[in-house]
Amino acid sequence: MSKWLDLKGPVVADTVYSDNTLVARDVSFTLPGLEFMTADVQAMGNMSLPLIGLLENMELSITKIGIDKGLRRMARLKNQTLEFRWVQNVVESDGEQKPEGCKAFVRVIPLTLPELGVEVGSATEVELTHTVTRLQIYTGGDEYLCVDRLSRILRVNGTDYMNKINNLL
Repeated sequence: MSKWLDLKGPVVADTVYSDNTLVARDVSFTLPGLEFMTADVQAMGNMSLPLIGLLENMELSITKIGIDKGLRRMARLKNQTLEFRWVQNVVESDGEQKPEGCKAFVRVIPLTLPELGVEVGSATEVELTHTVTRLQIYTGGDEYLCVDRLSRILRVNGTDYMNKINNLL
């Protein structure tokens, strides 16, 4: 067994696409994690267990600089698919560095239209928030996560956690 793992370094660039149209570069974004609903069971008192298949709301936030056509497209009051692409620097065991591509495909419903703070001499920073109905993340070409709330899909590292539930329905 190897004792070396490639070192994942900083993100060197990113882009955002809305329905296959480039809308932003070098933005900050936070993809949602999975927060499972829980149920309490009696085991020497109360013990909370995750209910695999029942999730709390998933939210995506995007922070971009400037008011432009890209912001206008992302701030539409309609469902849309956003694609995030980012490149991280990787250091391999021999010391070589290489770029590694990551992607996230996210179906969203807008939650807010951002407030616009304008100040002379400063860039306008805008934060958009969306509810996520589908999230699929790839790193280095391999799927890490796929959650589709409307189609009852929950796959993590290739394991389909909804398969047994869906087969019983």
